[in-house]
Amino acid sequence: MDPPNFIYTTLKMIGILVVLIGVLYACLHLMKRLLHTAGSTRKADQLIRVLNVRAIGIKKQIALIEVPGAVLVIGMTGDRMQLLDKIVDVETRNQISAVRCQQPVSDKA
Repeated sequence: MDPPNFIYTTLKMIGILVVLIGVLYACLHLMKRLLHTAGSTRKADQLIRVLNVRAIGIKKQIALIEVPGAVLVIGMTGDRMQLLDKIVDVETRNQISAVRCQQPVSDKA
């Protein structure tokens, strides 16, 4: 009986491991592509838009979210979300949209 060839066994094991990792990576890439395609919508079709999110502390944020007919001010922490205010005034909503659409001004002259 021949003694086991450890070099051959090790190379075989590494080869199988490389093939297995390659197959798993291909499946992950395929799933990302399928889920992204299925979940994406055109921007014109979106009814809910996140206008701005600002961090105010560790795990604490305030978000402006536009829904048809209103802009919602949402407070978010690590474990909950709460409606802080609902802006339904058309003039105020237009001001928010105008500020959001402005391009940032560069400090360079």
